[in-house]
Amino acid sequence: MSDYVQDYYEFSSLESKCIASRQNRVGLLGGTFNPVHFGHISMATIALYEFLLGEVIFLPLGMPPHKRGEFIASAQQRLDMIRLAISGESRFSLSTIETSRSGYTYTVDTLEILSRARKNTDFYYIIGADTLLELTTWKNYERVFLLTDFICIMRPGQDEVKVRQCADSLNQRFGNKIHFASERGPNISSTQIRMIAAQGGSLAGLVPDPVARYIEEHGIYCAEV
Repeated sequence: MSDYVQDYYEFSSLESKCIASRQNRVGLLGGTFNPVHFGHISMATIALYEFLLGEVIFLPLGMPPHKRGEFIASAQQRLDMIRLAISGESRFSLSTIETSRSGYTYTVDTLEILSRARKNTDFYYIIGADTLLELTTWKNYERVFLLTDFICIMRPGQDEVKVRQCADSLNQRFGNKIHFASERGPNISSTQIRMIAAQGGSLAGLVPDPVARYIEEHGIYCAEV
């Protein structure tokens, strides 16, 4: 496990009191995962423990509408890499709900499906600060705010004042739907990883070792320059 992922061992007194109800608190971590990396794992881990979630579901996009024209590994390759990355945590799971749909996929549609399938579940969509600033550009974002809360995780170097001002505005409008984690995530990006992989560089410390081996063995990003 990377140094980027904090180790957690014992439940706090607050966690112990919430054990009985936390199974109905589910985190959703969406994204292209092109590829999955320690930043994603760190975000999921922080949300899992700080917000007493019973589970975090990784939701890789099928055809992301905001990534048109960008090279994206196949859905099967991205699913394989996520399975390798999360195998060590029983409370992490993988959903193919978006990769199995044809056409462009939107978060609002996924939340509609999940909300109907799991009526007694409270969902918490896990996002970075950059995504928070773009929430109002999402399809039917008003509906999204009715279907989920958000857990926002900052990274080093981000403009926290701007981000919190944006969150305050949205919370006033939609009713305290955005919650900030106290722990910060690492400054890792999939773009950075793809560039390193394309140049044959080491991905140590950026992705789990099984994912690094998978990328190398399949030459997934060797065409990128």
